[in-house]
Amino acid sequence: MKLKIHLLLATGFVAAIVFGVTACHLIKHEPEEAKEPAVIGSIRPAGKPKPADLLALAKISLPAAMDVALTTVPGNVISAELEVEDGNLQYSFDIVGADKSTTEVEIDAGNGKVLGTDKEDGKGEDKD
Repeated sequence: MKLKIHLLLATGFVAAIVFGVTACHLIKHEPEEAKEPAVIGSIRPAGKPKPADLLALAKISLPAAMDVALTTVPGNVISAELEVEDGNLQYSFDIVGADKSTTEVEIDAGNGKVLGTDKEDGKGEDKD
């Protein structure tokens, strides 16, 4: 009889520990942040095109893309690049605004639409 009681107590004790550990894990586990859907540009080069070939793939010019970027984020362009990022052919502009913050503006090289903006903090890191 004592053996059955000890087995019952031991089984109950083990079950309580398993339940407690599982409950603590569920409480501490934070849900994953919702990821933004990937932006799909109008030009998605296959493979890895050479930098020299990118200009021939673009449908809009650098000055036209820069106009869109500066309309989106007024300021002074400190760098500009035509690149493939996340599979999209895009112009990327770093713009310093009146508040001295830097914002990266990404413009679709096929249709001139804004693909995204990333405001950076004073350390050169994204604020997001």
